[in-house]
Amino acid sequence: MKNKILIAIAIAALFILLRPFAQDYLDLIKYNREIENLQIGNPEIAAIQDGEYEGEHRVYSIEARVLVHVQSGEISRIDLEHEHERGYNAEEITGRVINAQSLEVDMVSGATHSSKVILKAIEKALTEN
Repeated sequence: MKNKILIAIAIAALFILLRPFAQDYLDLIKYNREIENLQIGNPEIAAIQDGEYEGEHRVYSIEARVLVHVQSGEISRIDLEHEHERGYNAEEITGRVINAQSLEVDMVSGATHSSKVILKAIEKALTEN
């Protein structure tokens, strides 16, 4: 009887100790799945009226807030606030979007997750306003 109680206490203690790690692992799986499944549309920029359009998107600790300036049917400037982990290089994706006048651009190497979040924020700015 004494052994069963000790085993039960050990299992309970192990569960309590490992629970935070298990939650972190589950959060990481959910985060990766959300990034992997993130679809970026490509709005027709030439059809968008002149103006400034705000958009934002967040996936866990990566967040992008943009102000997209459209003039004469083209994106003239993108102001970006970007919270990230290691994806600071992703901020150059705004220049790629402006040069291509399209959201169908290559992701920034080493910053794919942040690149996708920034592109989604730009898409939202251009389609939800």
